Parts: sequence; C-alpha cells; structure tokens
Amino acid sequence: MPKKTFLKLTPEKQQRILNAAADEFIEYKDQYEKSSVNRIADRAGISVGSIYKYFYDKDDLFFCVFNSNKAQPQTLAESDTLYDYSKKEIGLDLEASQVGNDLANIIFQNTSLFQGLVFSDTATPDYLEKLKDYLAKDQKRGILKDGIDLEVAAYLYSTIEFNAYQYCIAHDLDFSKDTEILRKMTDMFFFGIYRDDAEAKIKKE
Repeated sequence: MPKKTFLKLTPEKQQRILNAAADEFIEYKDQYEKSSVNRIADRAGISVGSIYKYFYDKDDLFFCVFNSNKAQPQTLAESDTLYDYSKKEIGLDLEASQVGNDLANIIFQNTSLFQGLVFSDTATPDYLEKLKDYLAKDQKRGILKDGIDLEVAAYLYSTIEFNAYQYCIAHDLDFSKDTEILRKMTDMFFFGIYRDDAEAKIKKE
C-alpha cells in the first residue's frame, strides 16, 4: 500500500504517477527487474526522491498501479458457509482493462510478485478475520472437525491461490488452468483426501 503522503496528493498528480508507472512496467513486461523507478520519475515529471516519499519500494508502487487498474468486483454477498463463499470468490468473472490484464500477466510471470500479492495484499488482517468469522460460524453449526485451529485454518485457506499458481509453474501449465487447479485444491482443503473412516483404519495398522 502507498504511504499516506501519496494519498494526500491531488487526484491529478496521483494519476500522473500511476500512469507513468504503468507505462514503464508494461514496456518492460517481460523483464520486470529492468523496469526503473528513475524512468518512472522522469515520465511523471517528479524527482526520484519523491517516489520513495510516496511508496516503500518499486514493488509497492507496482501493486498500487495494479490495484488501480484491476477489475473491481461487486461486493460479494455474504454466504452461509466458508465453502459457499469460496465458490463465489473463485467463480467471480471479472472484466479488466487492457492495462489491468497486462499488469496481471506481469504478476503471473514473476513468482516474487505473485507471492507478494497473496501474502502482503490478499492475506491482510481484515481478510483473515473475515475467514475466521466464517470458520467460527461453521464451527458453531457443527460442520468443522473437532480441534480445528481457526487462525491456522484461515491462513492455510488464504495461501491456496498461491499454491495453485506454483503448481501451474511447476507443471508448465497455461495459467488458464489456474482456476481449475484452485477449485481442486479448495475442495481438498474443505473435504480432505482421506475417507471419513480413514482415521480408524490407520490407527489399526
């Protein structure tokens, strides 16, 4: 997230910086590491020092640009269970701008950026609290196994997207397969891989 100093700028200056950064990142979309904060500052007509007054580093600037260009979903309606919520979340069909799509592709090509997006952006305290609230409700309904640590379960759920991405990388799969893998991993999270009577069978062996 940008620093408070950036949020105090006029909307026109904010947009000028974000547009300059988007142009730079997209120009170097196949070589993100070669994109330059210096050139972004030149494009925006500000000093390099100002960039670091507004953002913590280049990745922070990138995520700010990405968030301003990505497709914004309608507020996701509350669901009865975390499982229902997850299906709605995975099934969101969003229309992004061309700039948003280009920036998303940069993330998919860079493991460190995707990891930062998941663990520094998606897995925020607010998001984890939302997941824990769902899990607590599911626990009260009696549909969770006994002894589940809600905090650990919420964190584990929040990492599934990253794991699906890593699976696609490891198996050289097109990223169009990411949603399919994500659905499979989500089902494994909720329902496990052992049969209901597996525990008793394992303890007998």
